[in-house]
Amino acid sequence: MGRIIIFLLSLQVFLSASSGAPELNVEEIKKQKADEKPAVIAQKTDTPKSEPALKKPAEKKSDVKTSELMELKQVGEIDFRLGELKVRNKSKSGDIDEEDKVFEKDTLITGVESRCEIKLSDGSLIRLNEKTKYIIDKYEQTAGNIAFSGYLVSGESWTNVNKTGTDKKDFNVRSPIAVAAVIGTNYKMNADGSLTEISVLDGQVNVDLEKEKKAELKIEPKKEETGSLAPKQSLAPKQIPGPYEVTLSEWISIVKGEKISIRNDGKYNKTKTDVNLLNQEWDAFKLRR
Repeated sequence: MGRIIIFLLSLQVFLSASSGAPELNVEEIKKQKADEKPAVIAQKTDTPKSEPALKKPAEKKSDVKTSELMELKQVGEIDFRLGELKVRNKSKSGDIDEEDKVFEKDTLITGVESRCEIKLSDGSLIRLNEKTKYIIDKYEQTAGNIAFSGYLVSGESWTNVNKTGTDKKDFNVRSPIAVAAVIGTNYKMNADGSLTEISVLDGQVNVDLEKEKKAELKIEPKKEETGSLAPKQSLAPKQIPGPYEVTLSEWISIVKGEKISIRNDGKYNKTKTDVNLLNQEWDAFKLRR
């Protein structure tokens, strides 16, 4: 028994000596770990953190619409609407209703059995009947002068220029065929691409072929023309020998109770029209059915 104990003790001494590693107690291990921590911390703090790049805030859609609306020139508002009425411009496309604002370059479109009235800033009225497409080309109001240009693409429009006030009114409405320069009047225009008709309820209208139509038909302008849409002075109504025998090559005037029809080939015809019927149409326009 004594020999076994001596053998075990000798074996333990032999194994300890052969390992060559000093035995560490618990306190020494804790001290070693504490000594290693500063080196790790220093390594982390040596490399500065990079600041995240600042992103440019995205432009809100509402801001875009607001800036676009600021570029549009207000010319009036919808005073009356019946049925379907749509508007297209650089900022929107959709329905438009009574008291909504109307802007320069707006395209207004009425549906079937629909109509509307636009009241311009000076009090003048533009009425659009059903199935009509109309573009407000220009509206300028300066000291002593108001200039308006409209484009009846198709359908039927009424133009009633406000005669009150001292401002000079320069109103004209064109179709794909003709242009009508207004001198304080109320008149109706119809256009379908092949024929334009203008009927005068009150006042006087000067009529000529539209500029591009003249170029298409190779009609040379008169030397006295200055490029203005309106003639320098009112011309007396001309009598036409027969229907569609003469090409419209210069400004002519029509007055209350007269109607002019201009074809796509530039030939025109002037006739009488019933003022009472025109009055009835005008009065019934805003009646709701």
